[in-house]
Amino acid sequence: MTRERLHRALDRGFRQPLTMLVAPAGTGKTVLLADWAARSESPIRWISATGVPASLDELLLPADDSELVIIDDAHLLPAGALEQLSARLAALLPGAASHLRLLIASRYDLPLPVVELEVHGMATILRARDLLFRDAEAAALVRAHAAGASQAEVDLLQEKAAGWAAALVLGARAIGGSGDAQTPVLTERPVLDLLLGESFNMLDERTQDVLVCTFGEPDVTSRLATVLSGDKDAGALLADLAASGLLVTAYGEEPDTGTTYRYHPLLVELLRRLVAVGSDDAKRVLAAHRRAAVYFEHHGDANRALGHALAAAEPVLIARTLLDHGPAILAAGDLDLVAGAFDALPDDYVDTHPHLLGVRGILRRLTGDLTGAVMDASRATALLSAAGSGPEESALEADVLLLRLWQSRFGWDDVDDAIDAAKGLLDRAWGQSDRRAIIGLERLAWLLVELAEAEMLANRVDDALSHLDDVLVTARMAHHPQLVAAGLADRAVLELTRGQAGSAARSAQSALDAAASHGLSDEYVVRAQLVLGLAAFNRLDLDEARRWHHATTAVDASSTDILVAALRETLRTITVIEDGELDEARLQLASDPPNSGPMPSFLVRDLALLRLWVAVLVGDRASVAAQIGVLESSGNAAEAALAKAVDSIGEGDVRSTLDAVDAALVLPGVHPALAASVKAFRTILLLRIEEDAAAEEALTDLLNDVAPQHLLHPLAMAGLEPAFMDLLQRHTGTPAAHPFASTALDKLSHYQAHRRSRGGFVPVIPAVDVAPRQPPRPLDAVVNGATIRFTAREAEVLDELALGSSYAEIAQSLFITENTVKTHLLSLYRKLGVDKRSAALRTARSIGLL
Repeated sequence: MTRERLHRALDRGFRQPLTMLVAPAGTGKTVLLADWAARSESPIRWISATGVPASLDELLLPADDSELVIIDDAHLLPAGALEQLSARLAALLPGAASHLRLLIASRYDLPLPVVELEVHGMATILRARDLLFRDAEAAALVRAHAAGASQAEVDLLQEKAAGWAAALVLGARAIGGSGDAQTPVLTERPVLDLLLGESFNMLDERTQDVLVCTFGEPDVTSRLATVLSGDKDAGALLADLAASGLLVTAYGEEPDTGTTYRYHPLLVELLRRLVAVGSDDAKRVLAAHRRAAVYFEHHGDANRALGHALAAAEPVLIARTLLDHGPAILAAGDLDLVAGAFDALPDDYVDTHPHLLGVRGILRRLTGDLTGAVMDASRATALLSAAGSGPEESALEADVLLLRLWQSRFGWDDVDDAIDAAKGLLDRAWGQSDRRAIIGLERLAWLLVELAEAEMLANRVDDALSHLDDVLVTARMAHHPQLVAAGLADRAVLELTRGQAGSAARSAQSALDAAASHGLSDEYVVRAQLVLGLAAFNRLDLDEARRWHHATTAVDASSTDILVAALRETLRTITVIEDGELDEARLQLASDPPNSGPMPSFLVRDLALLRLWVAVLVGDRASVAAQIGVLESSGNAAEAALAKAVDSIGEGDVRSTLDAVDAALVLPGVHPALAASVKAFRTILLLRIEEDAAAEEALTDLLNDVAPQHLLHPLAMAGLEPAFMDLLQRHTGTPAAHPFASTALDKLSHYQAHRRSRGGFVPVIPAVDVAPRQPPRPLDAVVNGATIRFTAREAEVLDELALGSSYAEIAQSLFITENTVKTHLLSLYRKLGVDKRSAALRTARSIGLL
C-alpha cells in the first residue's frame, strides 16, 4: 500500500544530500523505498549493502546531477565502506555545491555525521516512530491481506502490533487463513522470535537487563527504571531505545517524574515468556520486585508496594506490607489486591502471625463476610490483652477498634465503650511527636472516620464534627483522597441534619470531586448524592432533587446502613409528596427504614417531622399529635413544642397560637428548617390579624434565617398563600429590600405555579376571620332520636356534596385525597343513617345541617 505522508517526507528529503531511514526489521523500510522509487521521475541507482566492496567511491559517483543513490540494509556495510561514506558526508560544507543525493536505510544508527548535517539542514532522518502504521493505515493494510476483517478484528491486531508492519501483515494473514482474529499468531513463540529476536538480541546486556527488570510496569520513568534494575544509567539506556521508537516509546516529560516510557506489547510478551523459562531472568525479576516494593512503600504508594511484594513472592515482605498498609489499601477500595495478598500467604500464616487478624477482619467486613469479620475481631481482641506495646500491637489495636466501632452500629458492641476505647488510642497517638510511629496516618484517618460515625449514631454530633475535621487534616497529610472524601461525605450528612443545607451540598460535592479519579466506596458515594438531592430540594430545585434520587438508586449501598436508609427514605418520600401522591407517601412512612441497629435521635426527629408534614397535608390531626409525641419521647423537645404551637391554630385563637409560637421559637436547639417554616406560618398569622408592620418585620427576620443556607422549601407552603406572596413582592420592590428577597420571590413563584398545576396543597393554616363572626355553624343534630356530633371536615364535605361535586372535585376543592373524601362520606352516611348521596342530603337539610 502507498503511504502518501511518508512519500511526501522522502520528497522533501530528496532535495538534501542525505536522507536516513533508521528502524528495526519488519517496519517496512525496503517496501516504502521501493514504492517511492517506482513513482519517482528521477533516475535511481539501488545498492544492496550485501556484497558491497570495501571501496564505495565509484558507487557513490552519480551518473548525473539528478541521480539518487539508495543504499538498503546499510547496517551490513563493511567497516571500510562505512569509513569512506562518513568521510564523504563530513566533507560536505554548508553552502557548498554538491550533487550527492543519498538515501540510506539501516536497522540502527551508523557512525555517520548525521546530526551535524541535520543541524545545517542537509539531512533528514526518519525513524521507526515515523514508519509505524497509524490506525487508518493499519486498517487498510490488514484488509489488503484479509478483505473480510471486521473493525473489531482490525482493532485487536493494531492493539497487539502497535503499528508494526510485519506484525500487522502476519496477523492479517492469520485472519485470512482461519477467519478468526483471536488466533494467537502474534504471540506464538516463532512469530515473536521472527519479529523481535534480532531487535532484542542485538541489544547489549545492560539494556536487556533493564528491560527484563522493568517490563512488568505499564509506565516506566527513569527513576523507576533505576530502582527496578539497580542500574544508575537505566534512564539513559531507555532514552537511547526510545530514539528508534519501536521497542520503547517515550511520552511527554512531567516536572515530577520526567520522561515516561512504554514498551511495545509484543516486547512485553516476549520478555514475559523469557522470564517464565529462564531461571536467571526470573531471579532478576524477583529482585527487581523486591526493590520496587521497598521503593513504593518509601514513596507512599501502598498499592504498588503490595503489588510488587506479591510479585516478589516473599511471604515476609507481603505480610509486612499488609500489616503496615493493608487498611490504607482497603480504604482506597482495592479489595482484590489485599485478598490476593492473603491468598498468597501460606495456609497457616495468619495463625502464626496473628497481628494480621485485624487487617483480615477489615477485609472480610468489606467483602460481606460479616461472620468472619466478627470472629477475627474477637480473636484479635483476645490477643491484645496479652500483647506488648510495639508498632505491630498498635496497628492491631487500631484495626480492632475499627471493627468494634463498626459493630457498634448494629448493637453488636457497646457503642460508648467502643468510642471511649478509640479515643484512648487517639489520645496516645496525639501525644506523640510523630503519629505515624503509633499507627500511621491512613489508619489514624480511617479510625477517625469510624469514630465520627459511631458518635453520630450515639447522638454525640458535636464530637463527630470535631473528629471529622481531624479526618480531613490527617487524610490530606496522608495524601489519601478516598479518606478525604469519606470525611467530607460524613460531614455533609451532619451539616444537613443540622439544617445547613448549603454547606452540606458543598461538602457533598467536594467529597465526589475529591475521589473522582480514584474511586469512592458506594456507601460514601450514595451519602454524598443523597445530601445533594436533599439540598436541592431545600433550594426548591425539585428537578435536580429527582435526578439525584434517581442517581442513588443506581448505587449498591448496604441496606443495613441506617444513615443511607433514612436519607433515601426521606428523599424518596419528598419526591412522592411533590408529585401529589400523599397516600403513597403515607405508605412509605408507615414504618422506619429496615436496620438492625439503633436509630439516632436526629434521624428519629427528621422522620417524625416528615410524617408530621404529610399528616398536615392530609388533615390528619391524630397523626400530627402522634408525631408530636414521637418528638417529645426522642429528646427533640424544642421541635415538639413548635409543632404543638402550630397545631393550636385548630382551636381558632390566633393570639394564643402566636404567643405559643413565640415562646417555642426561643427554645434552644430548634432545627433551622422547622424554625423557618414556623416563622413563615407566624408571618401569615400576623397578616391575618392585619398587623402589617409586624408581618414586614417578621418577613425580614425570616429572610435573614433562610438566606445563608438557601432554605427555601420551608417557605414553600407559605408561597401558596396569596397574602404572603403579596407581602414578599411588596418588600422586594422597596429600597431597603432584603438581598435574598428577589431570589425567594422567584423560586416561590415558580413553585406556586408548579403546585397549582398539580392541584395544590392544603393552605398553611385554615382561613381565620378575626372580624366579628357569625355564630359557629352547628355541628350537633338529632338523628332518629339520638344526638349526633359531626366534625367540621365532615360538614365541609357535605357542603361540597350539596353542590353536586364528584369525589375528585371535592378532593381538589378541600385539598385532600379522594380516599379521604370517601372516608368522611362513609362516616357521614353512618351518622345520618343513610347509604347514598340523595338520602344524605335530604336528611341533612331536614335536621338543619345544610
